[in-house]
Amino acid sequence: MTIRSIDLPFWPASVLLGVALPMLILTLTAPVQASIYSNSAHGDLTFGVNRSTATCENWPGGQCVIGSCAHCHDTFDPNLCGNDTYGLLLFAANNNPTADPQADNFCYECHKGSGSVQAGSLANDTYSTNFGGGTPTFTTIYDAFNPATGATPSSHNLADVLNHVIEEEIVGFTINTNPCLVCHDQHASQRNYPVMPSGSGGVLTAVRRPIDYPSPPTPTNLWGDESGSNELMSEFAANYQAPYFKNDPLDPNKFEPNNDSTGDGSNLPNFKNFCLSNCHGTSRVYSTEHGAELTKIDWTATGDQHGRNHETASGRMGYTIAPYDNLNKNYVLSCTDCHEPHGSENEYLLRTSVNGKDNISVPTIGDVNGNWWDFCTACHVLTGGTTMYHRKYSSPAPSCPTCHYHDFIYF
Repeated sequence: MTIRSIDLPFWPASVLLGVALPMLILTLTAPVQASIYSNSAHGDLTFGVNRSTATCENWPGGQCVIGSCAHCHDTFDPNLCGNDTYGLLLFAANNNPTADPQADNFCYECHKGSGSVQAGSLANDTYSTNFGGGTPTFTTIYDAFNPATGATPSSHNLADVLNHVIEEEIVGFTINTNPCLVCHDQHASQRNYPVMPSGSGGVLTAVRRPIDYPSPPTPTNLWGDESGSNELMSEFAANYQAPYFKNDPLDPNKFEPNNDSTGDGSNLPNFKNFCLSNCHGTSRVYSTEHGAELTKIDWTATGDQHGRNHETASGRMGYTIAPYDNLNKNYVLSCTDCHEPHGSENEYLLRTSVNGKDNISVPTIGDVNGNWWDFCTACHVLTGGTTMYHRKYSSPAPSCPTCHYHDFIYF
């Protein structure tokens, strides 16, 4: 990412203190640069961190300004300063004191509904809602990681996520690392909704690849904020086609993730590289939710039909609907075209809104229409309905992934 300079003499003294003091007294994985933090979602002076219960006796008026480091690091709390109760002078435990990071995590102090210490409302809708226009389901990060609704809900298991990067021996990660930091940087992640240009050819982004975990003296490298470095889907595949954004009625000229005419992935981080670079591109990804190792995903020209294999094939593969119905073009998908990053009401993190189709439900196996039927028909035409050849000789109806799954080479 491009490090933007700041004109410190024109900053309020209270802001300088909030940025400088924790930097001087904390020992972190990498130095926190004021120019990065001030441009982050947490450090923004308008919508950044603002713990409603935080009081700073040494600040004018006794209240920390929005975006101050002191909203997370209790530098002025006499009960914490000096004995560092929770580590890094945080106001609450950092990781998983109950051995259940799904339910007990420092980030949930703000990113949840009832009980959030962030002043005002803090909504974190799903990808399906923010970038697909779908009906809201989970509106907090806590709920997404702890889904209580849906026929077959699923979520990324945070313990699995952290254990995986430790097993892969990615520098910097230990059993004491907050698992959210595998994909996000607490001091650099930017507000990525609505979609906004970064000024470096990419978009403002909230993610960072695990292999870019900061180690001194290298600052954090966010993913998707730059062009020319394979950080965008348009750079990964010339035939990437964004799905429709849900409109009522469906507008054939509005695409994800920004509900505009841009559909080539030039405004979308390269989530293929993000998800596969250290996790789903290896064969050692264990899922507690499924009690097994997950299938290694291959998005190369010899791998999955939803990846580069489809791009290099001759003619249209599968029976697809708009905007994937151009007979002379083979398409490549992004992971987020089908999956949620945190959690879903459907199994395998499948989205509830895909290609303009909303309220998608993946029911339990044995449903009269077959498991995943509602989901797959967001992009595929399955002629014959429930009497088609695939299902008329089966009872109960088969599930689509019985035959079609990641790394399926041909249809």
